[in-house]
Amino acid sequence: MKVVRFLFGYFLLVLVFILSNFGSFKSFGADMPSGNIDDSRLEELLAEYQIWNANVPTEQLPEEGNQCLIKTGSVIFLLDPFSKGTVTQTCEIKSGSSLLFPFYHGWCDNGSLDLYGEQSYKKILDCALDADKGIVTMVAWLDGNKIIDIKVNNKDVNNLKVVSDNVPQNKYYKVIKSPSLYNFTVTNATRFASTYEKPEDFQSSPAIYKAVGHCFCVLITNVTAGTHELRYKTVIEGTGGIAEGKGWDQETDVTYKLNVS
Repeated sequence: MKVVRFLFGYFLLVLVFILSNFGSFKSFGADMPSGNIDDSRLEELLAEYQIWNANVPTEQLPEEGNQCLIKTGSVIFLLDPFSKGTVTQTCEIKSGSSLLFPFYHGWCDNGSLDLYGEQSYKKILDCALDADKGIVTMVAWLDGNKIIDIKVNNKDVNNLKVVSDNVPQNKYYKVIKSPSLYNFTVTNATRFASTYEKPEDFQSSPAIYKAVGHCFCVLITNVTAGTHELRYKTVIEGTGGIAEGKGWDQETDVTYKLNVS
């Protein structure tokens, strides 16, 4: 009888722990990640994100004074932090929306310098992976609660290593890679025009190339009504060092103040 009571008591403690942790995710301003966004959909979303990001006009960037850079939809795209420093945005979004953003992402396409006309998935993939090289520390908070705290060593882009993961059971952090070439549509308003081999391609804008992407991303689903604050910080090291003129080491810190209705 004592054994039965012990086991019953132990079971209750485990149940309370599970329910309390489930409730804590709700209190962060979002439900537990939804199962209807699988790996295949994430790969599609990465392609959509990178097309949108490449076509954001310069005048719409935060450094030009924009106070709310997002792409609306059932999955809302947030700012690519690369080279942005410290940024705060304030936005109105709908309850139940999901959020996708990169800590660090890269893509390459066959309109670019050195890859023009290339049809090899592997060659374009190698370029995209190289764009995400380095030692990368990624931390995110939702309503003041740390939801991601991970550091990876990606200096060897074919042998990604996790250095530390202080929130190992989070469901938000996603490493996404294009499984094949995707159609990459770029308009003549792209701020990356100088990286393309043949600017004349944009005379009949938009131009469509083949691309591959890779991302250290975050997906937060079903944001609840109310006022929430999302912050994401990325530290990139070991790319060669900006001071040496051959790398892109940097630290970025983005905060979104979200009014959700």
